[in-house]
Parts: sequence; C-alpha cells; structure tokens
Amino acid sequence: MIVAGIDIGSRAAKAAIIKDGTILATTICDTGPESIKTAHATINAALEGTGLTLDDIDYTVATGYGRVLVPFARENVSEISCHARGINWYHPSVRTILDMGGQDCKAIRCDAEGHVTDFVMNDKCAGGTGRFLEMIADVLNAPLAEIGDLALQSKETIPFNTICAVFAKTEAIARLRQGVNRSDILAGLNEAIATRCLNLLKRVSIEKDFTITGGIAKNSGMVAKIAEKVGLEPLLAEDPQIIGALGAALFAQEKYLGKETEEAAKVQYGYNDGTGDYFITINLGSCDGCGECVSACPEGIFEVFQEDGHQPKARVTEASRKRLSILCPGYHSCSSEHRTNCLSICQQNAISLTW
Repeated sequence: MIVAGIDIGSRAAKAAIIKDGTILATTICDTGPESIKTAHATINAALEGTGLTLDDIDYTVATGYGRVLVPFARENVSEISCHARGINWYHPSVRTILDMGGQDCKAIRCDAEGHVTDFVMNDKCAGGTGRFLEMIADVLNAPLAEIGDLALQSKETIPFNTICAVFAKTEAIARLRQGVNRSDILAGLNEAIATRCLNLLKRVSIEKDFTITGGIAKNSGMVAKIAEKVGLEPLLAEDPQIIGALGAALFAQEKYLGKETEEAAKVQYGYNDGTGDYFITINLGSCDGCGECVSACPEGIFEVFQEDGHQPKARVTEASRKRLSILCPGYHSCSSEHRTNCLSICQQNAISLTW
C-alpha cells in the first residue's frame, strides 16, 4: 500500500509518501502561481529516487489553500485536521497545536487520536506569518534561515507598537536607520508576535503537551519566545513544515483501508485587536447543514459546504472572513434590526458570536 498527502500552502507546497505504514519520502517546494503545476512538481519531487511513479500511488489526499486544485487527489481534507493528525504521528501526547503558516496562524486543540476538538484562526493580518517574516528579513538584509539565530543574539528587546505587516515594516526601517541592532529589532518583533500567538492559544485553552507546526517552527528565536510566553517547551517534529502533508497521507491511508473516522470540531472565524474580539464560532458536531443561517444572514456571511463525503455543514464564506467586523454588527445590533438572524434561526444552537 502506497499513499500520499500533498499540502499546497500559500508560500510552500509539501508532499509526504507513506509505504506500508512507513514514511518513504517527503519534500518541500515553493508554491508557484498555478496550483495544478505546483501539485505535479511537488509530488514528482517527492517521488524522485524512490523508483515509483504517480501511477503507483494507491490513494492521495490533498490539503492546504490549493487542495481543491490538485488533479490527482482522490479527496481533500482541511489543513486544521491534517496538522492535528500529522503531529499525532510524531507526538501522540500533544493536545495543543500552534500552526504558523505562510499567511495565517491557527490554534488547534486535539485528542489522543489526533482528532480536532477546537480551533481558532487569525487570518485578518499577515503579522506573525511566514510572509511577514520574509518581508522583515528582506528589510534587515538577513537570510530568512538565519533570522531565528540572529534574534537569540539580542541584548535588548526593542518594543514594537504593532505587528501589522505594513506599520511594523515601517517601524523596523526607522529603527534600523536609528542604528538599532538587527538582533534587537528581531527580538522585539518576536516578542510582539509571541504575545499575539499566546492570546490565540488561550482561546482554545492551552493543554499539555504543546507543539508548533509550519515553517516558522524552524525559526529558533520565534520558538524560544513562544515557549517562554506559553510556559511549555514545544514538542517539535523532525520537520514541522511537512506535518500537514503527513496528516493528509495518514488520512489517505485510512481512506484506502476503509477506516475513515468522523471528527466533530468547533471552528472559529475572526480575530481580536485593540478594539475587541470579533469571532463567529460554529460547532460542527451540532450543525446539521440545514442552511437556515445562510438565508437568515442579511450580509450573506454563511454558506453550506460538504467535505470528504460527510454531512453538509455551515461555514463563513471565504470572502467574508477578513471583513467580519465590517459585515457583521454582532448579535444584539442585528437582533434590533432583523426579526431573524443566524443565532435565532439555528435550531441546533450550533452558532455563537463573541462581539
């Protein structure tokens, strides 16, 4: 039995191949402008040297932002589920996951089998993501692979007023012109990012054991600062960046063997900033996919989707995720203007708002 998982992320594409229950090969490539070409290039890179071809793979599952565009994948699974399942392969004791990706960060809680039990994501601002660190490394004229160690050389952490990608870049340039050491600038940014990550993790509750996945988990300075904030030393995988692809391969193995499992999770959309919390939470275990929330919401925030052949569920539309504070006035304001809304119409009480 040969199965594969492929993770088409916003900045990097990863693949993992499992043969008879053992990891045979993994690879990491840059995500190109065309997801289909990126998918073929990534899986071929993983197969190189194995003596196998794409035709030899019995089942492939895709994940990541480009998962629906992988032509040779039999199914696709969300990256949240894949990161939980993938880290469970390395560290079954892990219960709290911080996935730091190219364009967003996710806090995930899982059980002993790697099933997601709660989840929060912050995708409103690029601050603290892989793209953000690439930008800062460019500003500081430092190789991206070296900024983690460079931050650990800091003698004085420089406070940053914001980690908004735009303003932090401007502030970093200003500090650099003032003669501030590059390591001190990086340490200050890491401090601000780690604080944001801690607040995100608190929303799912921090339980032992703790891990960080994604490419930023290779940044030693960031990992050290997050560990300090959380108060737990993270259990890291051999390569934290391929965890999503590995999880997808493990799902492919289950699908091929007919051991598919159902997962119930709370999915939370939104963010928090200086003005407050803006979150919509959907309990997928309770949601029956009736679609009443879709017609009840005057702003068209919700849609119904069906993934992996499971029961349909509600979710916040992709177009609405980064505009929630603009589109949604909150339950009390909405109730005063409309007879029905997402909360009042949901018979399963699957939707909750923090506004």
